[in-house]
Order: sequence, then structure tokens, then C-alpha cells
Amino acid sequence: MLKLFLLLLPLFTFAMDPMRVMYITYELKEKDFKAGVEAVRKGMEAQGLKVLRTLTISDAIRARGNQSFRNYYVVFGCEFEGMDNVLLKAPALSNVAPCSVAVYEDKGKVRATVVNHNLFLAKYRNRLTTSESKGVDDVYRKLHKALANISTNKPKVPKLPPMKEELVREDMVENLDFETFKTLYKTSLDGVNMNILDIMDIRKESPKFSVFLACNLSYGEAILKDVPQFGTLAPCRLYLHEKDGKIVTGYINIPLLLKMYGKHLGKENAEVFRKADQDIRQALREAKGE
Repeated sequence: MLKLFLLLLPLFTFAMDPMRVMYITYELKEKDFKAGVEAVRKGMEAQGLKVLRTLTISDAIRARGNQSFRNYYVVFGCEFEGMDNVLLKAPALSNVAPCSVAVYEDKGKVRATVVNHNLFLAKYRNRLTTSESKGVDDVYRKLHKALANISTNKPKVPKLPPMKEELVREDMVENLDFETFKTLYKTSLDGVNMNILDIMDIRKESPKFSVFLACNLSYGEAILKDVPQFGTLAPCRLYLHEKDGKIVTGYINIPLLLKMYGKHLGKENAEVFRKADQDIRQALREAKGE
């Protein structure tokens, strides 16, 4: 009976409060915010996890006039060998590969939060080979080791059952070549203030695969103020790839996020999520010429 309970415990926990199982938070030993960010960066690199960039989100938000916004950076990295094949088979994993570590001040402490990659891997593991799945697990094992080494706590990373719902929303694009659609989509996203920070061309040869790294500071300012864990999905990743002569594009299933975490969001922040989804949908329709 005890063994059965332990097996079912993640299910009960997930049903009660998904926030606790989707996000893994460390309390850093460093009390100074920027020293904490540097400790995260060095810790990742010591584990062989290359840091691609650091998003200085709080600096950008304060430059807009909100001087009271908490210190908040996102350390972005964790590329690994074979990532292109993994993402081509399971594009939804672009939300966890590369990884994002949200580093922020909260109640006088410096915390680092990462998404529980098991949520995505449980859903899409069957699309990968054993070695490809292990490659993703190994990256996150190293990431958690890096964070545990510089923290006062060592939280568990729960295993999760696969969700019935899709974790991303996908659309098919026809009658446009990949590069043309990529240019049109970027222009449309910029037009609705889903500003593209960078385009990661994961595969440059056919089948091509690219990931847009998008950011809207207005939305980030509203959401991260109350729910800092959501920065683990920042920057917002929108992927596009070639498949069977067509283009498939997708991004995180925002209506599902609202369903899962609605009780943690105020009415205004829930509306921000809906507006972000509407903006992306609008940009996609424009890029498709609809």
C-alpha cells in the first residue's frame, strides 16, 4: 500500500498545486543579487552547460519607469549535442531546451527557479530514442547539480505522469517557403510587440528548424511581479520547422497554463496571458496572409 501511495503521490500533488511540481526553486547562498546571477552562470559552466545569454529583465523594466520592480534576470543556455534531432522529433521540448534559469530577489533572498523538464519529457518521451531522452535528462541533472552546489536547499525534482492535453499549440502553414514565412512571422510578431530578441536556427539544412525568442516587457512586468516562476519559460519560444513539404509552427499552450495556474493569477494577470495568446494568433494570421 505504501509503495502504491508513493507512486501516486506526484499525481495527487500535481492535482493539488501544479505550481509546486512544475517549478523547482533553489535558495542561493549568495545574498547579493548580481553575485547570485554570476554564481549561477559559473555553476552552469562548471557542469559543461554553456550560457548563451543573460536577460536583464529588471533593468529593462526599470528603464521603462517602474523603479520598484524586483531584481530579475534570466540565465539562458544548456545547448547540447543532438538537440537539433530532439527538437525536430518533439518540438514542444523547445520550451526546456535550451534551458532558462530565473534568478530573482524574493522576500530578502536570492532564488533561482527552473522548470521541471519532466512535465514535457513525460508527454513527448515516446517520440525520442532512449539515448535522446537520456540526453535531455542528463542536461537537467547537471543543471540541478550546478544549482544545488550554490544553494542552501536541495529540492526534489518530481516525476510526473504525461498530461492528456498538448503542451503546445501548433498550426500548419502551406504555400509559403520556410525563409519567406520566417521573415513574415518575425515582422508580424514585432508588429504586435512580441519583440524578437533572437532567432535560433537549430537546423539550417532541410528539414529546417528555427526558434524565435520573443519578449514583451509589458506582459513580463505584470506577470513576473506576482508569479516570478513563469520566467523559466522566458524568453517565449515560438518554433517553426519543415515537415512533409509544409511548415509547422507552435508555442506554449497558453490556455492550458491559465487552466493549470489560474488560482495563482489575479484577474488582470490572467487577462495578460489571454492578450499574449491573442497577439501571437494575430501575428500568425498576418504572416499566413489570412
